[in-house]
Amino acid sequence: MNIVIVGGGTVGAAICSQLAVEGHDITLVDTDLAALTELSNLYDVFGVNGNGAELSVLKKAGVDKAELLIAVTSSDEINILCCAAAKKLGVEHTIARVRNPEYSELMQFMRSELNLSLTINPELAVAKEIYRMLRFPSATKIDTFGKGRVEAAEFEVSADSALCGRTLNELRNKLNIRFLVCAVLRDGKPYIPTGFFSIEAGDLLCVTAPEEDITKFFKAAGIYKHPVKDVVIVGGGRTTYYLEALLKKGKIKSTVIEKSKEHCRELAEEYDCTVICNDGTKQEVLLEEGLANTDAFLALSDVDEENAIVSMYAKTQNTGKIITMIKTISYVDLFKGVGLDSIVSPKSSTAISILKYVRSMANVRGSEIESLHKLMNDSVEALEFSIREEIDGLTGTPLKDLKLRSDILIACIVRKDKVIIPSGSDAIYNGDTVIIVTTEAQIKGIGEILK
Repeated sequence: MNIVIVGGGTVGAAICSQLAVEGHDITLVDTDLAALTELSNLYDVFGVNGNGAELSVLKKAGVDKAELLIAVTSSDEINILCCAAAKKLGVEHTIARVRNPEYSELMQFMRSELNLSLTINPELAVAKEIYRMLRFPSATKIDTFGKGRVEAAEFEVSADSALCGRTLNELRNKLNIRFLVCAVLRDGKPYIPTGFFSIEAGDLLCVTAPEEDITKFFKAAGIYKHPVKDVVIVGGGRTTYYLEALLKKGKIKSTVIEKSKEHCRELAEEYDCTVICNDGTKQEVLLEEGLANTDAFLALSDVDEENAIVSMYAKTQNTGKIITMIKTISYVDLFKGVGLDSIVSPKSSTAISILKYVRSMANVRGSEIESLHKLMNDSVEALEFSIREEIDGLTGTPLKDLKLRSDILIACIVRKDKVIIPSGSDAIYNGDTVIIVTTEAQIKGIGEILK
């Protein structure tokens, strides 16, 4: 596919790396010549130096021959202008990153007039991810499928866990709960486990289960934590602004510590939360505002290093849920290595959303990608497919008779309102939603899971 990306920052670089690996022809537009040259050499993409909002630059980038334009500069306005101009030049699909909360309602109203295929708000996406973690604090990360009916939860197995030394078959027989361990990360290596796989201390597990059964699993596994009722948040920027609306919906009380008087005023006027205008990196301020007693602590400032440091301090004072926002993608693994388990990244969420849309554009016969999630430190993909027609060799065949690739697991089937954690006797039918987990990327259609 011929794709033009406008903006070579962290998000643009992440998108370039993934799409180039998948074999797409990429043209990257950016005003920073040094960054453009580096990315062009690194990912073997064609670079055009200039402002993506200028018609002459877009023409030089070959937008008239592109199938998709992705605008992810730091300016919402430039992103919108790029997409509008690209449509005029004949591009069928356009994606714009739009972050400003003040534009949210306008973008919904104007989306059809601007002919935008997709708008992405990274901070809103991360706020939703954080809220899911607060609903299930036992998990280090949680994703949803099947319109919220299926949960995919990640958690690390402790040395004293009752899960240690047990095979997955033993767990299924003992717990009598609908669940499936669909992926394991051990010593940095991902596994799609069979029933004979034995769990060890330090393993990172990903478990899929119906929404009503995931809590039962956490209780049976001895890792259940009560739902969060109150949080302390350091940082009152855009992510917190979006998160507060969700906290209000979930009846979760919050205390926000923010240095900017303007941000404090905006939050206090818009939401019923306690807002403290102070420096959240100071230990005495954190303790005074209830760090030691809160159910959850969220480090959501705009400075990655500050978020990491206050989160590490919070771990020494609190046994509740601790969530850290890291904007620099390359820092995520570094901070996970020092014990910060629940990390969210707006830029990573943006790249994954765009990747899902690009995969969906392939329009593989018989199936359509509904959602795509990166699991287990981005080493595993979980894809949700809607089955649109009968597929030879797949639909109607018991799963035990399917010749699946070795790196594939069918984690769940949703049939109307019924959630099926599949066994060998189950089958996939037209109209189903199917969730598959794989250690291999580039799957665009459900038929590709077969050998």
